Amino acid sequence: MALDYLQLTGEERVRELISQFSEQVKDPEDREWTKNLFPSLTVHSVSTPDAAHPSVTFRFTVQPQHCNRLNNLHGGCTASLFDFCTSTPLALIARPGFWSFLGVSRTLNTTYLRPAPAGTEVLVECEIVQVGQRLCALRGTLRRASDGTVLATCEHNKVNTDPGVAKV
Repeated sequence: MALDYLQLTGEERVRELISQFSEQVKDPEDREWTKNLFPSLTVHSVSTPDAAHPSVTFRFTVQPQHCNRLNNLHGGCTASLFDFCTSTPLALIARPGFWSFLGVSRTLNTTYLRPAPAGTEVLVECEIVQVGQRLCALRGTLRRASDGTVLATCEHNKVNTDPGVAKV
């Protein structure tokens, strides 16, 4: 990411990421297959970078295009939502050579507990469980916004891809 990006506060970085991806939606030539998530995704809250487990919570409304034939949030869509959202807390702690590119997924384990029908507003709670120079562990929880019921969870492990980081 550009140096200007790293000069922003953690919360500004998260909001800038959402803004950049939301802009892609407007480009008809962009073929990013997850771009239809971003119009329905907003930042709800952001912790401070020095929190024990830096975290970001998003608000997301399930749209019909995110659903399976039963009109519930599709499992693949849920995993893609977790993939993006759980990566964003890394923006809170990023610095040159330390997660400034947010890494790449190593594993993404999603557990589906309850359906999220079209129209449901959910919270996607994401936190850093552990972060080192090369590897990190992230956790995500998808909750129904109206009552806090857990709908899905994920464990997301990533590898740092910043230039100059020794290969694992």
